[in-house]
Amino acid sequence: MWDKPLISFDFAIKYLLRNKGDYDIVEGFISALLATEGYKPIKINALLESESNRETVDLKRSIADLVVQDEENNKYIVEIERSFTPNFMHKACFNTSRLVVDSISGNQDYTTIKKIFHISLLYFSTPDMKKPIYHGKTLIHEIDTAHPVDFRIANQGLVMFEHKNIFPEYFFISIPLFDEIIHQDIDEWLYMMKHSEVKDDFKSPYMKKVKERLAVLKMSEADRTAYYAYLKEAVHSQDVLLAAEQ
Repeated sequence: MWDKPLISFDFAIKYLLRNKGDYDIVEGFISALLATEGYKPIKINALLESESNRETVDLKRSIADLVVQDEENNKYIVEIERSFTPNFMHKACFNTSRLVVDSISGNQDYTTIKKIFHISLLYFSTPDMKKPIYHGKTLIHEIDTAHPVDFRIANQGLVMFEHKNIFPEYFFISIPLFDEIIHQDIDEWLYMMKHSEVKDDFKSPYMKKVKERLAVLKMSEADRTAYYAYLKEAVHSQDVLLAAEQ
């Protein structure tokens, strides 16, 4: 039986996205996850305020919608949400569809569609789930063969569009199914999600900062307020000292 930690990863993401100085932690998690499917590391360009986010809270409950860019200047939308019910795939399909529509509703130029990576954080598992991470994408193949092919479409003979750069991809992460074994970068993130802890021997360059932020998040509200007041006063005192020296 898995005891959910006091600090959930979705809460941590919301906290980290309040400060641009902490974007690198969220970038590290997304990059580690995308790397499992061969994608390049990303950086966050902006938080997306989509039409669907402005509708009722019962219609859409995303943790965050982000515009990101990789090392090759490809821009994507990354949607992160949590789910506690078995209909998570239906919810993922609905929310991703809304993002696709919102991204082109202004000009109706369908060629401007950005690829969407949808990440579902699942705080449960189903009898059919054996591994902590599942990935889904659209495969287009010839009807008379069972082998997928890299299907490409020419637009007026000028531009080539590959379906892999258009259709959404899905990552479903069942946090309680993580088996505690560290094989790759993403496994350190899974351990942290499951236990709200960072081991001293973790190798990801982000984990030291993650550990510091977790320590703050685990504080009581009163202690956290006092901590921030202390930091503010320390900065003020440093400014006073520098001014006196000058």
